[in-house]
Amino acid sequence: MKIIDIETIIFKYKSKIGIDIAGHTHPSEEHDAYQTLTRIVTDEGVDGFCFGGNKKINDRIIKPALIGKNPMDREKIWQYLYRDLQGSRGLISDGQLAVIDMALWDFAGRYLNMPVYKLLGGYREKVKAYASTMVGDEIEGGLNSPEAYADFAEKLVKQGYKAIKLHTWFPPIEWAPNPEMDIAACRAVREAVGEDIALMLDCYHSYNREEALYIGRELEKLGFYWFEEPMDEHNISAYVWLAENLEIPILG
Repeated sequence: MKIIDIETIIFKYKSKIGIDIAGHTHPSEEHDAYQTLTRIVTDEGVDGFCFGGNKKINDRIIKPALIGKNPMDREKIWQYLYRDLQGSRGLISDGQLAVIDMALWDFAGRYLNMPVYKLLGGYREKVKAYASTMVGDEIEGGLNSPEAYADFAEKLVKQGYKAIKLHTWFPPIEWAPNPEMDIAACRAVREAVGEDIALMLDCYHSYNREEALYIGRELEKLGFYWFEEPMDEHNISAYVWLAENLEIPILG
């Protein structure tokens, strides 16, 4: 059993999602968009697939590195790509690495004719789902105010969602990020949906520790379920300090 090829399939589709210069998504007019699908081809007649993957990186680095390897050696392959290819590590993003890892899991599930959750232990038959907003904007009819977030949250609840995660305002909006505006949006949503809906906030690593502490304490008052990515993810000491000063779970 071995990998014989890595393919990157590029396809076009219609999208109404735009991306700003900071990489945040917003509603947009319908336009042509492109997506990739990475395919790990094996000599077993069974392949593994995952959406995403950079064709140049797949062709230049991933394919030569994985040809001939056993596709069931997921951990060995992950460690090899992450630790051993030091000269190319800067080119292999965490996202690219994740695509290969998920495609290998997909192969294993297809080869063994089992859902991947069973291969992972099968502890749960189902998981809770939540709605996730786009980031805030200044678009007419978009998420341009706390009231707009509240209106959108009410629509999500009517659709049957029991939990909602908010992404608020970030650059390139000139006045963002803004802790007071974030809390205003969180408060408006809580007042709109009531106490029975689980709410979360994702701050995209935007704040320093004092700002994060302020937001976290306000979220605790509002009964939020978790507080996600408040600060630079590499500042471990700041996260230790924040966790010691808050009761709300901190993610990211």
